[in-house]
Amino acid sequence: MLNNIRADFRRYAGDELTARGVFYAIFDVALWAIATFRVGKWIQGLRLGLVRKPLMVLYFFLYKFVEILTGIRISVDSEIGPGLQIHNFGGIVIHGRLGSGCTIVQGAQIVSRGNFKGQGWPTLGDNVYLGSGAKVLGAVTIGNNVRIGANAVVKDDVPDDSVVLPPESRVIVGYYRDKKNESA
Repeated sequence: MLNNIRADFRRYAGDELTARGVFYAIFDVALWAIATFRVGKWIQGLRLGLVRKPLMVLYFFLYKFVEILTGIRISVDSEIGPGLQIHNFGGIVIHGRLGSGCTIVQGAQIVSRGNFKGQGWPTLGDNVYLGSGAKVLGAVTIGNNVRIGANAVVKDDVPDDSVVLPPESRVIVGYYRDKKNESA
């Protein structure tokens, strides 16, 4: 848990840990929501029910307070790798699996399809960026190094190194791989 919180903190404060970076990170409410999720995940993993149950009650009230304050809802049932960063808090819902180094922007949602058929939850790879208002719905798999544009709705799997552009959520396969070859 502490390693994940440390990695999340470094995404906000920067690798050099200047006084200014630390100050901004401590007062970034999105980081509060991420830390609350990490604590809830730790409590959920405790084996002793006599300890876990009262702590989960305290966690629930902290979770609701942070959700009201930030507009960020991160389900404790999610699996999130280290280094999550959330920009411009508000309207963010996360329930799924996220790799390391993911970036989520306001209004983005990672949720089930909501059609009451138990479609499952999304899985995102490492270094995935979700633009403002982007939606990833259902049991889809998003590869590593994927950029999902603002207001895109993703209901199908997306391969590594791709960009998803709205309004039709068009997938461009190998976009970043081709760019690396052009610059060489």
